[in-house]
Amino acid sequence: MALSTGIITNTGSTPATNIVINIDNTNLSFSSNVVYHIYVWNNFVSKSLVYANSININANTSQILSFNITGNTSYEVQFLVTGQVPTDTLITVFGTDASGNVIHHEKVLNSELTSIAQLNP
Repeated sequence: MALSTGIITNTGSTPATNIVINIDNTNLSFSSNVVYHIYVWNNFVSKSLVYANSININANTSQILSFNITGNTSYEVQFLVTGQVPTDTLITVFGTDASGNVIHHEKVLNSELTSIAQLNP
């Protein structure tokens, strides 16, 4: 099953310069594979895929990834988690400012991710 943050607006007095993705595989026996796509909007119309990759997360390990999104008015992160127990892989997404501070209105917790039919191309 694919998941999405939905479109996150990145404007205001402190727009995010980076996205931090935390991926935690809580399963004690099985690894998981996470495919992620990061889309940005330079204005409110044009959607562009800027990052796409696949990462293996070993059992009982985590990965923290960071991506630059400076100058974009909105962004979305989509995920596809596969493996023996994909529901044991927890993902959170945070927008951060240039100093690395979390922008609280730009956070998406695992429970807030939305199921989507498939990753967009």
